[in-house]
Order: sequence, then structure tokens, then C-alpha cells
Amino acid sequence: MGKGAGRKKKKESKPWCWYCGPEREFEDETILIQHQKNKHFQCLTCHKKLNTATALKTHCLYVHKEEITRVPNARAGRDEFGFDVVGMDGIPDEDDLDPNKRSKTTPSA
Repeated sequence: MGKGAGRKKKKESKPWCWYCGPEREFEDETILIQHQKNKHFQCLTCHKKLNTATALKTHCLYVHKEEITRVPNARAGRDEFGFDVVGMDGIPDEDDLDPNKRSKTTPSA
């Protein structure tokens, strides 16, 4: 047997869009960030692409005098402005699918 024969490769998780859901995966984080700018952080009035959802909200308020209350094209429950998720950064712990990052808690009896 050769080196490593019989060992299973650890499957690396692909970056995914928190606003769309974990089924929307991307090859790398750069492509994920492009997706977020195009689909979630783009002004619906002038089509300017911003870097974060908060920047989009601020842009709409100051440039267009419009207040937006939801992140565009986001899943219900993930369309609020309480989180600044960019790429894989800022994902709330309870939504992080990486088992290595999750805190291990034991259920109380």
C-alpha cells in the first residue's frame, strides 16, 4: 500500500452565502463576496455596489433619502441589518456550519 492509502480525505467546506443559505456555495470567498455585492449590497435605485449591508443602508438614506429596512434578496430571518456579514466573516455562531468553529455544548439534563 502506498502512503495514505485507506485514509479518507477531510472534506473542506466551501464558502456559502449567509444571506441566501448554506445551499448557495461558492468555489472561493472572492466569488462569494462578488455575489454578495451584486445580489445583496447593490442599491436598487442607482445600482451602486457597496461593500456591506450597513453601507448600503447608509447610502440609501443619505444619497436617495430612502430608508431601507431589509437586505435585498435575502432569506427571511437573515434580511435584517443587525449583522454585518461579508464573505464568511461575521456569520453568527449559531449559523456557522464549520464544526471546528462551533462551541461544543452539552445539553443539560
